Amino acid sequence: MSNFLEYDLTNKINKFIFELLKLTLFINMPIKNQEVLKMAKMKNLFFILLTVVALTGSTFLVGCGGVSEEEMQQLNDLKAEVDALQSQVNAKNDEKSGLQKQIADQEAKVKEWQGIAEGIRRNCP
Repeated sequence: MSNFLEYDLTNKINKFIFELLKLTLFINMPIKNQEVLKMAKMKNLFFILLTVVALTGSTFLVGCGGVSEEEMQQLNDLKAEVDALQSQVNAKNDEKSGLQKQIADQEAKVKEWQGIAEGIRRNCP
């Protein structure tokens, strides 16, 4: 039993010394080397995140199935309906333009007749 305790204690002491040496070496390491290590860690983290994002994105792309024939037919029907409604809107806009022109012509005639009536009132005592 004592051999096991001695082995365990020795093992713990060795681990402690090893950790202490690692810390000492890291602290005494030149600042430039510490920056290089930090950059390497950041680079690794970046590539890990990039890989995760790529895998996640590809999962969403693969998960999107194709379009069924029924959905394609519905889409084509909706496009045809939109085209028909757009042609109706264009026809109504043309009709509106024609009516606005007629109104402008009528207003011009009214002003002309008002000018003639005003001239007659001035000429007649």
